[in-house]
Amino acid sequence: MGKRTGSGKPIGGGGAGHPRSLANLTARPPAPPAGNRRAVSHGGYAAVARERLEAREREVYDALAADAPLRAPDGGLPASDTVVVRLLAEALCRLDDVAGDIRDHGWRDRKRGEPRPVVELERRLRQEALDYAEALGMTPRSRARLGLDLARTVDVATALSEPDAERRRELLREAGLGEEDGQ
Repeated sequence: MGKRTGSGKPIGGGGAGHPRSLANLTARPPAPPAGNRRAVSHGGYAAVARERLEAREREVYDALAADAPLRAPDGGLPASDTVVVRLLAEALCRLDDVAGDIRDHGWRDRKRGEPRPVVELERRLRQEALDYAEALGMTPRSRARLGLDLARTVDVATALSEPDAERRRELLREAGLGEEDGQ
């Protein structure tokens, strides 16, 4: 029998007060229906599925490999960028989930009329993704900080193929070669 108070009445349920008081408790709850998403909120803090993360990482890697300002000797992204690319891919997956939640449920709380907390989370995820993109040199500001001016970059082959000698010297200087190096 359960504990008793000074008056002799049992404390709590536990089957002591009524024989059916524990009838609703079972060893295992029933399995959820297929596609159950009742407990899912916006997904901004949830773990990202490995397959989804790897697919997004490949997408990001392929997109960046074509446009990255700094390259490895083989022409691809440097191996040291792998961690940042993975973090960017994860941030983008989470941002997709949060943006989908805002699209599906709106940005305003229906009861109070105020912005939902997920709106602030979306802002933070956007900033996080931008920070990773800047770390990879993928914004104009980060390229300028690295000393890269992609609009004015001249390769040596273009400079050497210039028929006008004066213009060729100017292009070689822009390419980082002095007159003695190019002639």
